Amino acid sequence: MRLTSSTHNHTNLCDGRNTPDEMARAALEAGFTDFGFSGHSYAPFDLDYSVKSEQHYVQELRALQKAYAGCLRIAVGMEADWFAPVNDRAALDYIIGSVHYLRDEATGRYYAVDGAPEALDACVAQMFGGDALAMARAYYALVAENVRKYRPEIIGHFDLVKKNNCGGHLFDEADPVYRTAALEALDACAATGAVFEVNTGGMFRGYCGEPYPSRFLLEALRKSGARVTVNADAHCTEAVRFRFDETLALLRDIGFTAVTVLEDGMFVEKPL
Repeated sequence: MRLTSSTHNHTNLCDGRNTPDEMARAALEAGFTDFGFSGHSYAPFDLDYSVKSEQHYVQELRALQKAYAGCLRIAVGMEADWFAPVNDRAALDYIIGSVHYLRDEATGRYYAVDGAPEALDACVAQMFGGDALAMARAYYALVAENVRKYRPEIIGHFDLVKKNNCGGHLFDEADPVYRTAALEALDACAATGAVFEVNTGGMFRGYCGEPYPSRFLLEALRKSGARVTVNADAHCTEAVRFRFDETLALLRDIGFTAVTVLEDGMFVEKPL
């Protein structure tokens, strides 16, 4: 199969490089019929990263949706963080539930788990006394709570915490403590019925050699019967279809028989 739908894409309205119109044109050129925007929800503690106004974001993308009517179906979503929930969910077509930050309650400081490696090192040292596995457990607990509370349609880059762990810099992903935390959160999220995205963004940016989530988590998802979708988490036009065909082949190899896609405003299953 060839995917013609994608729901996790960013623009210069948050931390993306290209305008919404440039991203829509790239989607058309890449053969998409349906293309969803998912700007990072307004986070007052990180304005370089998030949308500045949720209302303006929605207005601009609804105008773009009208401009492309008849040639590209545009959906207006948002990637909502645990620490930055959306203000008006009814104004959106869907949300992607993600965790990007841990917050030190003692100091009020936010640490981005996918930011500069030295920032996460500082998080581990200052919040967790140097225990990186404790940091990973806290991350997965928030992922599960985010999905339970806000019920997103899609779960974003489930194991984002591995981004700065190349070469086992912080923890061993085969460690039973790590895997137990990840799998328990996975089960809690799957119980809500949300769709898990298989996200190629870390590969595009050179951080990972595989998508999020890792293979052992995808295998658990397949056994549980959870639904999956494929997204590029594109922050520029070059990334809108990055390694989609390889990712579909990976899912087939694991035993998935279908993927979920957004088509004409509905999430539907397509056979692999």
